Amino acid sequence: MPTAFKATYSDWKLVKTRGVVQIVFEVPLAEADDAYELLGGMPIIAKERWFGIAAIKSPEQKEDRAAPRQASSPSTPTGGAKRMDWRDVQPAAQAGIRCEDAKFRAFLREEKNYSRADSPFSAAAVVREICHVNSRSEFSTDHRKRVLWKQLDDEFQEWLAKERIGA
Repeated sequence: MPTAFKATYSDWKLVKTRGVVQIVFEVPLAEADDAYELLGGMPIIAKERWFGIAAIKSPEQKEDRAAPRQASSPSTPTGGAKRMDWRDVQPAAQAGIRCEDAKFRAFLREEKNYSRADSPFSAAAVVREICHVNSRSEFSTDHRKRVLWKQLDDEFQEWLAKERIGA
């Protein structure tokens, strides 16, 4: 198992009520499962884990903090970032993205009767329960569990489509 992964610093957010700053790093999708595994899966509030973060400097990087940052994602000829096809996103990453989506959480509450799916954290627990996994990384190794995730995501897409047409 790897002991480190590379990521790019992309954002930070002050959480005044808790006196902390959330620092956001982005990991290439191809390496997301390894990073997820190294981090121990979804965060568990009762089991706080600490990690060290170190800068990786290449010779062409300058020490000047005011220098503009280069975009880390590939661009289209018009300058916009390429949009990845959902089918190319690893199932573990798909589930993480869905759990952050308020509409997906509403689907879990309204359609699947999981009233506790009111936060990304609780939605992740519901997804693990529905798909019979201890960690979303199991979607990469167990075909049956990956199929369960795909079925759940397909149901969500159908629910969204019904919502859009007012059925």
